[in-house]
Amino acid sequence: MIALVLLVLCLGIWLWAIAPQRRGRPDFTELRKYDYAHRGLHRKENGVPENSLLAFRLAADCGFGMELDLQLTKDHRVVVHHDATLARSCGAQVVVSRATYEELKQYPLFDTEERIPLLSQVLEQVGGKVPLILELKSYGNAEKLCVLAMKELENYDGPYCVESFDPQVVKWFREHCPQVIRGQLMRRLKGGEKGLSAPEAFFARNLMTNFLTRPHFEAYEFHARHNLSLRAARRVWGMQEASWTLRGQEDYAKAKAEGCLCIFEGFLPAKVEEEQKSSLEELLGARKAAALSKLYPAGREKNHIPG
Repeated sequence: MIALVLLVLCLGIWLWAIAPQRRGRPDFTELRKYDYAHRGLHRKENGVPENSLLAFRLAADCGFGMELDLQLTKDHRVVVHHDATLARSCGAQVVVSRATYEELKQYPLFDTEERIPLLSQVLEQVGGKVPLILELKSYGNAEKLCVLAMKELENYDGPYCVESFDPQVVKWFREHCPQVIRGQLMRRLKGGEKGLSAPEAFFARNLMTNFLTRPHFEAYEFHARHNLSLRAARRVWGMQEASWTLRGQEDYAKAKAEGCLCIFEGFLPAKVEEEQKSSLEELLGARKAAALSKLYPAGREKNHIPG
């Protein structure tokens, strides 16, 4: 009898720990209408780099929402870039958080004429036409990033939500901006990754930091999503799931059928491809010139976008 009581108690604590925000739960209807281009609608082979103004303009023009990455520069500008350094994207051993925005503008993204954009420039280009999923990176001063990102967004007239791997970032939004839809990013973390011990990684990948953050949705790595805690959070609490990163029609169809927000890369979702009658390569090739003319009107230098 005691064993049964303890089992029920542990089950109750586990379900409480993994629960999302329950009061004032947001309506995801509008966000579910869109598929989300991972770091914009990009393809290096077409000369469209990830997390660039061109990739975001193309995504918006083609009717896609988009996921993008935010971090801070040395002079506290909110820029859109995934990695902590420029090694992969620009071939330079430069740490983003230790460089000013003016310094970062000197480096071309993936051998193109595109440069690392400011969040404000992306917001201007998208103009509220499609939803944004904003991932906040905690490479440096995470709290400062939260504050400055929200300052950029306070007058933005368009749908967006925020997410982060860092529970402290998600917790910040719970405490300071509870009206903003927030999500906990997660994947199959192991001990030793991101400086986590084995128990910390176990608690994180099993959603047991949710009691601190009470996210509105869980953005889980697609091929690691058969996780008991995630399944329970969906079935018991009705947790909204976002799936990343979908790289083919089969995975996309599975995620879509389960009502997930779909973050895709490297292909066009089936319905869109059928409507467009083109592949991602063909679509970018056809639309790139028009997008560039909108981004950089005659007489405006691409390499010196005002900050």
